[in-house]
Amino acid sequence: MTRTPQPATVPASRIRSRSLLAALLFLPALFVVKILVLATDTGGRCFVDDIECAPFPVGAFGALLAALVVSFVVATAAPGRAGRIALAAQVALEAVAVLLVLAFP
Repeated sequence: MTRTPQPATVPASRIRSRSLLAALLFLPALFVVKILVLATDTGGRCFVDDIECAPFPVGAFGALLAALVVSFVVATAAPGRAGRIALAAQVALEAVAVLLVLAFP
């Protein structure tokens, strides 16, 4: 009998720690991006004068946050491949949420 080599897998503890790290860095990233947006000319005018500002899509941001929570829970609870996929989804959703904050002053 010949044994086929198994692909290298990432341990579940490493997936959980990476998911937790990504979740902990999400709020500071939002804070820094919002400060950068408000530092621009358009962002400053929107903040001070409230002139010609597009409304922030609260519904889309709320849906992103809900999906983030679900992907975080799955990444921390699911073993193996499901955890890796959930971690990738979590990081991608965090990037989209940060870009959404960056797009609207």
